[in-house]
Amino acid sequence: MLSPDKHTIIRFSVLYLAGLMLKEIRRNGIIKYDELKSFVDYSVGRSVGDNFEYALSFLFLLDKIKYEQGLDSFITNQ
Repeated sequence: MLSPDKHTIIRFSVLYLAGLMLKEIRRNGIIKYDELKSFVDYSVGRSVGDNFEYALSFLFLLDKIKYEQGLDSFITNQ
């Protein structure tokens, strides 16, 4: 379950990061992996850890984003 508890720092949670990433991907249309990682590090801080990859996986599993391997980029899946 992805529900927060009293010890959860919301801005480092998978749900918050997924929303932040989806908003940025939609704003740009297409964004490289490194640029997205830099954006999240700048917006939230370097304490994100593994939650960056978990949030990407979450969006991919919900079929919200698509990964373009040749470009090493993400696009919205609409």
